[in-house]
Amino acid sequence: MKITILNGNPQVSGFDTYLQQTQELIEEKGHQVTQIMLRDLPLKYCTGCWGCWVKTPGKCDADYASHEMDEAVINADFVLWAAPMKMGYPSELLKMAMDKHLPLIHPYMEVVQYEAHHLKRYALYPRLGLVVEKEADTDEIDLKLTTQMFQRTALNFKSRLYFSLASETSVNELVETILDQTAKPLAMPSTPRPTHGTAVKKVSSITLFNGSPRGSRGNSAIFLQKLAEGFSGESKLINLVNINATDEHLQAFREAKMVWLAFPLYTDSMPGIVKHFIEALEPLVGQSNNPPIGFIVQSGFPEGLHSRFVERYLEKLAIRLGCPYLGTIVKGNGEAVRIMPDNMNKNLFDGLLTLGRNLANGEELNQTTLAAIAKPESFPKILAPVFKLFLRLPIAHSYFDDMLKKNDVYENRYEQPFIKADR
Repeated sequence: MKITILNGNPQVSGFDTYLQQTQELIEEKGHQVTQIMLRDLPLKYCTGCWGCWVKTPGKCDADYASHEMDEAVINADFVLWAAPMKMGYPSELLKMAMDKHLPLIHPYMEVVQYEAHHLKRYALYPRLGLVVEKEADTDEIDLKLTTQMFQRTALNFKSRLYFSLASETSVNELVETILDQTAKPLAMPSTPRPTHGTAVKKVSSITLFNGSPRGSRGNSAIFLQKLAEGFSGESKLINLVNINATDEHLQAFREAKMVWLAFPLYTDSMPGIVKHFIEALEPLVGQSNNPPIGFIVQSGFPEGLHSRFVERYLEKLAIRLGCPYLGTIVKGNGEAVRIMPDNMNKNLFDGLLTLGRNLANGEELNQTTLAAIAKPESFPKILAPVFKLFLRLPIAHSYFDDMLKKNDVYENRYEQPFIKADR
């Protein structure tokens, strides 16, 4: 077997020793191991440019360091995601790397298990496993939520998650689990129901954190601006893409009367830049008077259900920070918002204005409005054949086809740049 270990440990620690011992034992058993120390790889954050889909199909045109990693991943029989837990989720470093797996799938959609998912780019994908090192306050809920989000990521990367373990597991047991080719993948979790936020007293201002890797050019900024319009009070918009200003972002959070954090769904959780910000909030854990916080998660998938898993993490994050949880606004097909005329976004914008007014009045977010924004939560199973048929029509892929043709790479759209002869 060929095994690739993605070591997302941001600094030297005993976790490295654990993974090195794992590699050595696997190699003793006659298997080939490639361990990539992500902290030594000059990876860049994904910027949401989609160059890997529409400019250089199958590989990131802005981050050559990711090519080595993606080649090692797609040519492996098994990939082990490995990282310490940070603020209830594996490290920012691993998250940044996972965002760079995007070139390994295709932008076109298909129906899988009655849901919209991306098409394969390659014929074969590795089995996947996860091992984490607990932090001091890691609990069973953190591990469960992390496992579920990684299961969803595995599904979107045309594979399945076969185990989710903590580094308390012995090296021998971890190796046996990796090498067990008769093992069955973990049973897929059912979709969580929407969370329910709480009302807080009226505040005079809200601080808006935009977690879009595109900054003010992304859809998340539009969502936040419309929410602020409904609030009608003082608001401040901060773009988290400016990583060098993290200290200022942390101070703005400390001083905020109310916080809203918006971001696009990235590999079934948050973008790497958002995880960077979340980890920067760690000094505030346990402090009193942290501001109430709400979230907006918008995705390119048409159904709201894809964002329900990270929504549960965000609810737990609010608890970890001691922040009153205002709720999460979920929207599928969010990518279309910035390219459509305002009249086609009227229902969405009206809904966001309503939710902003709820906040201004010290009310809970209106549940009917939240449900309307999230529609369709899922497609009725009876419509799956119709959806499949639609996805075979040229119009279903015209958005990406137009960009591919503009860049003169339409004929290369199914390119497999990292394939090796023995795959």
